[in-house]
Parts: sequence; C-alpha cells; structure tokens
Amino acid sequence: MLHARRALLALSTAALLAGTTAACGSSGTGSSGGSAGGASGTIVATTGSTSPFTSDFNPFSPNVQTGAIGMIYEPLMFFNTAKSGDIESWLAKSYSWGAGGTSITFTLRSGVQWNDGKAFSADDVAFTFNMEAKNAALNTYGLPISNAVANSPTSVTINFSKPAYTDLYYLAGKSMILPEHVWQSVTDPKTFADANPVGTGAYMVGKVSSQVMDLTANPHYYQAGLPKVKTIRFLAFTGNTTADQAIESGEIDWGGGFIPNIQTNYLKKSSTYKVEDIPLSVTYLLTNDKTGPTANKDVRQAISDTVDRNFISTSVYNGYAPAINPLDLLTPNFSSVLDPSLASQSFGSPDATTAESLLNSAGYTMGSDGYMHDGSGKDLEIAIKVPTGWSDYISIQQIVQQELKAVGIKIDISTEAYQSWINDQNSGNFQILIDNFGYTPDAYAYYDQLLDGSKAPAIGKTDQFGDFGRFDDPQIDALLNTISQTADASAQKQDFYQIEQLILTDLPTIPLFAAQDEIEFNGGKVTGYPTTGDAYAAPPIWLQPDEGWVAMHLTPAS
Repeated sequence: MLHARRALLALSTAALLAGTTAACGSSGTGSSGGSAGGASGTIVATTGSTSPFTSDFNPFSPNVQTGAIGMIYEPLMFFNTAKSGDIESWLAKSYSWGAGGTSITFTLRSGVQWNDGKAFSADDVAFTFNMEAKNAALNTYGLPISNAVANSPTSVTINFSKPAYTDLYYLAGKSMILPEHVWQSVTDPKTFADANPVGTGAYMVGKVSSQVMDLTANPHYYQAGLPKVKTIRFLAFTGNTTADQAIESGEIDWGGGFIPNIQTNYLKKSSTYKVEDIPLSVTYLLTNDKTGPTANKDVRQAISDTVDRNFISTSVYNGYAPAINPLDLLTPNFSSVLDPSLASQSFGSPDATTAESLLNSAGYTMGSDGYMHDGSGKDLEIAIKVPTGWSDYISIQQIVQQELKAVGIKIDISTEAYQSWINDQNSGNFQILIDNFGYTPDAYAYYDQLLDGSKAPAIGKTDQFGDFGRFDDPQIDALLNTISQTADASAQKQDFYQIEQLILTDLPTIPLFAAQDEIEFNGGKVTGYPTTGDAYAAPPIWLQPDEGWVAMHLTPAS
C-alpha cells in the first residue's frame, strides 16, 4: 500500500515562473453557475485508513478528515500532481506577479457561493491569507505573507516580505480558502473542530460515524454539470487485510489498498476492476543524519549498497515498484531539471564487499558473532520503525533485516501505532524509518522539503515541514535559496544540477524505488477516473486536494 503521509507540494518553477502572468486552463471544469442537480448514485471509497472518522474538517487540524481539503474546501488553483506544469482554474482564473515576486494578484471566478448559499468574494481570500499572516500556527508552509488586500469582489493582491516565486503552489494550490462570515468569530482556528464546514467545494458533509462517512453533492456548486456523483461514502477498516478484502470483493469503487498478487486477487476477478499505477513519490529508508550510526555517511552508503531493490520490488510488489535513481529524483515528472551528465546514474546490484569496506572506514570491525562492532565492542545495531498494520512495509523491513545481517548490521524491527510513528518521525526520535516522499509536481518543493536543513528543528522538536532526518548541508541550503529568488528557469537548472551532484556525494537518504502506487477503481460502478493515458489528476483517494478534483469528475457507471 502506498502510505500517504502528507502532500507537501509546490508548483513547477521551470514551467510556471518563466513569465509574470499566467492564465489557468479549464479542462473539464465547466463554467460558473452550475449545480449538483444532475448528480446521482453513490460510490464507496476507502483510503485504507485504520483511524475512525471524526467530525473534524478543519483544514488547519493535524487530524483533518479525508475530503475536507479539496472536496469541501478549495484552493485558488489546481496543480496536477501527476503531470508537472499542468495547472487549472479552481477558485481563481489567473494570476500576475508583481514587484519582483514580492506580490501576486489573483483574478477570481464570479458567481461562486459557499455551501450555505452566501456569496464568495475576494474578501474571503484576503481574510484567509491575513489570518495565516497573523498566526504562525496556521501558516503551515511558512509563507512570507505580509498582508492581503481585496481590490474588488473578484480581485485580490497578496504581498510578501521577499520573493515568493517558489511558494506559488503552497499559496494557490495548498491553502484552502475559508468563509470570513464563519471563521471571523472562531477564537482558536487551530483547534476549531469545524464539524459543519461551510466550503465552496463540490461536496459537503452528509453524515459521520466512526466507520462510515458520507459526503454529498453541494447544491450550490458553481461548475456547470459537476459533481456527477451524488454521494461518496467512505469506509474505515482495521488494517490492510480487511481493507484489501473489501476491495477484492468489489465492495469498494475507489480504493488505495496494497493487494498482494494483485493480478490474481483483484484484476482477474472482474473485467471491470481496474488499477491505475502512476508513480508520484519515492519510498525511502529515511535515516537519522544527525545522531546515531546513520549520521555517518559511510554507514548510509553501506546500507544502500547492500539492499537488493529489485528483489524487494518483485517479492513484495510483484514488480510494480519501479526503479529509482541515486539522485532521489522522481522521473519523468522532474526530468526537466535532471543533470544530463547524471541521467544514466542507477543503483547497481548489491555489493557486500564494498559495504563491508565502508563499514570498516566508519570504524567498525567484524566480530566472531557475525556482527560489526565499534571501537568499544558494541554491536552495530539499528532500529527501524514501521506503523502497525503496514504489511508491505513490514515485509520490506524483514528483507532488509536479512540482507544487512550478511554484512554485519543488526536490524531491530519495531512496529508502533501510526500516531506514535508520526510523532517519532516529526521529533527525530528514530534511527531509520521507512516512508515515502513526494506528491508534488515541483522539483524545488521536493528537494526543499526533503533536504533543507535550515528549516529543520533540533532533535526532539517537532518538524512538520519535511527534513525529518535532520540532514544539513549548507551548500544545498544555499542553492535552494538561490532557486527561490529567481524566475529564470535556466539559472534554476544549473543550481538543481549542483544539488544533484551533492546528493550523490552526501547520500542524505536511502531511496528504494518509485513508490508502488496501485489505486483501484471498480469500473462497473464508476467511470471518469484518471488513467495513465489521461492523467488529468493524480488518482489516489487520500491525496489532497487532488482527490477533490477527481471526485467532481467521476461519473456513475451506466
């Protein structure tokens, strides 16, 4: 199963920052003034979550419910995670940069209503960003917002304290616009439960219980003819196994479960069962680069040289996990910034001899017990943490455990409750985690979140940005900062090339493969979903806000 942690995304700088003005397309979006009057039917969905549903639809909440971001609340624009540079109009029709990237003006749609029937306007947009500017706890992505001003009902300008070119996705694609008439009276926006959310999205809350959540079509929706499905019913399960059984039986119309031997257990059961597999992230052994054995680059390299990536793909994912390059770079989405001189770089076959030599260089020697020891005689012992119930990741760690034993590294596999695992990741309380990273159409955002040590707090303090391993290379930090200050795509490429060279040297993480991304659709119940041939959006049901874009375009099957 592809375990979505969070979509920390940013817009493709190369595709979008070459000019100062951009208009958003309208592929499949319709025009203002539509309604949900033609919506019909119910589709059943699951994210694979093991957590019970609650009535928390606050987009600022760490426990925000599925569907809140994208289906209920909407951003200004849609950025297609599956296709770098593909941007569509959502609440905004176009934007224009000003003052060297220190301001941006959005032209908004007219005729938009909140789901309580009140009119949406630029005042709501200005209110949302001013609220974030005044409250750091709400400014999730650290946007340098000074203030926002409504110029007219359909025009709003946001001013920044520094150039914000590379913050465009966070600003326009990840910030959900809130109704001023509701949120202006909220005392603490961070903890507000928002049980009855008032959004502009295609869906609104129907009913919520611990195991079932219904989202129903918004009768005030402004995009003509959308949505087409009246009710999306989400089901919660206790783990991978029960979720997979529901998918395999045809109970689920839109799912994101990991199904072993998917050809036999799912696809061959019905010609209407479909799987879309569009790689959107990279699965890593995420190492703690600040403390413990993996703070030593030679230890990280030894682990990387020992792991058999092809065996993991074939034995755990039936070959569905594509190879990844040593640059940590997801291609083809990021091919535009790939250094041509590094394009042929790949991981070779496992090399135990080189791995043992690297461990010797790191100060370890092989003992008579078959394990490496440091100068004091202590075993080279590393714990890997995995959330309980993530059966595929547990299988991967069992393979890694056996492979690393061959070069003298003792691996302890520890499973823990998902929230505990998240807390450990955010605080740096781990030696190695297995996780995936990506879900962005932008290479800058990807590298910035994964590698920018200037934004990572000390071990023990909460990191909600992305550099969970606390990797710190001042050269990479400086290059990322240079990229963020310019709209010159050619100049940005040269900086990306330097970052990629440094990654080859530093090995900040241990990439395993392009994440297995099986998303299941029951074509006998629903059509209109993204495919590899028509990737109008990323198909995962748990990927926000893309799930909202997909949901409004789904159609009940005849």
